[in-house]
Amino acid sequence: MPPSPSPDVRLYRWRFGTVEFDEARHELRVAGLAVDIEHKPLQVLSVLLRHVGEVVTKEELFDQVWTGRITVDHVLATAVGKLRKALDAADEDRIATVPRVGYRLEGPVERVAQGQRRETSLDFAAGQAVPGREHFVLERPLGRTLGSEVWLARQPRTRDARVFKFSLGGERLAAIKREATLMRVLRDTLGERDDFVRVLDWNFESEPFFLECEYGGQALPDWADEHGALAGWDRARKLAFFLRIAAAVDAAHGVGVLHKDIKPANVLVRARGDEAWQPCLTDFGNSRLLQPERLAELGITGMGMTVTTAHSGDGSGTPLYLAPELITGQPATVRSDVYALGVLLYQWLIGDLRRPMAPGWERDIDDPLLVDDIRRATDGDPAQRLGSVAELIDRLSSLAQRGAQADQQAAAADAARRVQRALEHTRARRPWVVATIAMLSVGLLASSALWWRSEQQRKSAAMQAARAEAVTRFLSDDLIGALSPGGAGFEGDPTVRQMLEKAGKPLAQRFDQDPAVRGGIHAALGDAWRTLGDRERAASHLRQAVQDYGRAFGVDDPQTLITRYGLIRTLAYAGTPESFAEGTRQLEEADRLAGKTRLQGENEVALYAAIARGQLHFQQLQIEPSLVAHRRADLLQRALRPDDASMAALIRSNIADGLLRSDRADEAIPLLQNLLADPLLDPKRIGESTVAGYRVMLARALRNLGRYSEALPIAETAATTTERILGPDDYTTLVQMSLVASIHDYAGDCAKALPIARTVRERMAKRYGEERQATLIETGNLGFKEYDCGDRAAGLAYLRRAESGLRRHFGEDNVAAHSFRYALAGHLVTEGQYTEALELVEGLSVPALTAGDSTPGWGHRLQALRGQILMQSGRVQEGRPLLVSAMAALGETGAAEEDDMREWQRLLQSP
Repeated sequence: MPPSPSPDVRLYRWRFGTVEFDEARHELRVAGLAVDIEHKPLQVLSVLLRHVGEVVTKEELFDQVWTGRITVDHVLATAVGKLRKALDAADEDRIATVPRVGYRLEGPVERVAQGQRRETSLDFAAGQAVPGREHFVLERPLGRTLGSEVWLARQPRTRDARVFKFSLGGERLAAIKREATLMRVLRDTLGERDDFVRVLDWNFESEPFFLECEYGGQALPDWADEHGALAGWDRARKLAFFLRIAAAVDAAHGVGVLHKDIKPANVLVRARGDEAWQPCLTDFGNSRLLQPERLAELGITGMGMTVTTAHSGDGSGTPLYLAPELITGQPATVRSDVYALGVLLYQWLIGDLRRPMAPGWERDIDDPLLVDDIRRATDGDPAQRLGSVAELIDRLSSLAQRGAQADQQAAAADAARRVQRALEHTRARRPWVVATIAMLSVGLLASSALWWRSEQQRKSAAMQAARAEAVTRFLSDDLIGALSPGGAGFEGDPTVRQMLEKAGKPLAQRFDQDPAVRGGIHAALGDAWRTLGDRERAASHLRQAVQDYGRAFGVDDPQTLITRYGLIRTLAYAGTPESFAEGTRQLEEADRLAGKTRLQGENEVALYAAIARGQLHFQQLQIEPSLVAHRRADLLQRALRPDDASMAALIRSNIADGLLRSDRADEAIPLLQNLLADPLLDPKRIGESTVAGYRVMLARALRNLGRYSEALPIAETAATTTERILGPDDYTTLVQMSLVASIHDYAGDCAKALPIARTVRERMAKRYGEERQATLIETGNLGFKEYDCGDRAAGLAYLRRAESGLRRHFGEDNVAAHSFRYALAGHLVTEGQYTEALELVEGLSVPALTAGDSTPGWGHRLQALRGQILMQSGRVQEGRPLLVSAMAALGETGAAEEDDMREWQRLLQSP
């Protein structure tokens, strides 16, 4: 039996295999990654490490790890089980069980002394100087949990207050590290805010470990008791106060931070300068970052941000506010925070911050809309729960208007039933017609839901009935009637496109006095035409929707702005110089109307603005600003619309595509693999053609890394799927065929590359026109392949046509034009056409080239190419200094291709 260790022992860093345990930091790492594990299993590990190869009895472990605490037998087995699970990740099965006796750690270990353990635990007392911050004196305890204490301290002379959160014996150390990390994320992303408690400093190097924070005020329950807020405030005042709490949670979600322990005690209240009260969110020790990669982007060290398994549960938090799915071991999400806020809202409104939500709680709230809001926020099924805090805020902020809306929707119910009866007559003959009309009905019903927003007061029942009748006549007479037996469109067996054309014609007459409804139908038609690939018609309807919504709700209303951002996205897809110019003007106007505060916030307008901005940049091949905008959209989508599969697919695929176009295939591949494995983005939810697009991007990434045999079957299968679904001449089909051709070309198989590339260029020109940007880019791509495969004259002709066409139609700064111009100049040097090559080089722009390919060193590449041309054309004295200095700079940065460097070196060494 091993001897009991002295309480005053040296601390070590232990290593065995890929496992490292730092006793001073209470941190376990496997293969360099911190492991999320509780403190007690680490204490067990510490005892076993000090007696490697010896049996440590259960009694000794209880005595040394659970000193002075009453325990049950299974706590030791649980701790050892968690420890074994952590070590399993490193294939280190070293803990042996000695039946009915204890445990033994087997195998060799290494250790390095780290420091000295304190002889006794700290006993904090009022009037005592804060250890390590002696200019502050402890005033009173604010809370104590197992392994931690929270104290209020003051500076004796200035009376400045601070709150210190102490980790006792290393317990809860990971929690206060995590809180420090996430508060930095909030501050660096959102700026200084009054609704978060600021972290000022910390000590994680030596005991006692602590976090130093500003004093945020009294805890909500204490403050409410002292100031009578629960009994003396009316409902409107309570809701206004609660909305400030919700806004803080929403802001945290907007930058990817889940709180995970929302409860009254974690809401502090302090006085504001305007004699009002400011709620303040605190205690992010249990919180989680939805996008851990954000830490690297912000330059923040991930203290306490440990790695967990994909299926690990997340049951931390206070039971009363814990969402049901967390109790069953599912991970925390935005919706679990929504649940906690819903419980807090209920307690706050009834004036009892301790009452649980027992069956029959609805009787405590006399407003049916508030009952519905709380029920939706606290639904036991997370899929049925409100999707975001922003949604809860929107509902609570519009209670009065929603009352009017409820009455109007009841008036429209009869009209909806009449539409359904009319649809039944057509369903048997043309199911796809029903689907088209159903899509339009969605737009109409959405417009009906917006009616109340254009009203300053409740309208009469007669007015609502007239509106409902107008909607019904539009569907039954103008659409269904025309397609019913005897109708004008019945015998013609119309297509979906003809249906949409017919739907758009009677709007001005049918809804001439109702811009809200007319705008909703135009918006639905615009989305439908965009999906069908007719961007011009889509833009026309969306322009009208923006105009109608502006008349109904105002030009800066969220619905109007979101529709305008949808128009910008459509204009970006159109891909013409005129559409890019209009899209840029529309974006500037939309941003002006939205305002900086709204665009920087976490709301639907900011989300749609980021998507539109990203698409407008991307379609013009402005990759870096596109990535910035789409990453912003990704963050907002995860917080506001976590279950919107189509939106997630759009945003994340554009991020992956941007990475590929920035020559960052190593970053794109894991992102694409995650997309293909994400259940949210299953083909049944987002469509086979969308998933095929992901596979195409994965093939591009593999191609860029020279893994042609892996890339080719993926690209071919994806292109075949897309062609089957969208048709042989669809833009997406042609782009994917172009990728297949490029893989053959990269692999040196001209016989297969050329026919495909020629077909792509021919179909693109026939379908979209010779002057479209996409057609010109495919013309240049074909030029590369013709040149590489032996027909150099044809290759140069295609490259010249692409370069000049892109500049002429899309401006001198067009990114693709400069990429082709640079390549054309290089080929002309090979052909000995130095005069034309030099003219092309003189017109190249470093910023434009960098926008198309973010590899550094473009200025030096151009200098080297200019020097090469001058030397080879006989102007050696002019060219040599340029080439020598450019090669030196490129050599230092490693930004040049090896083949180019060898060619330039031979040129310098030639007589």
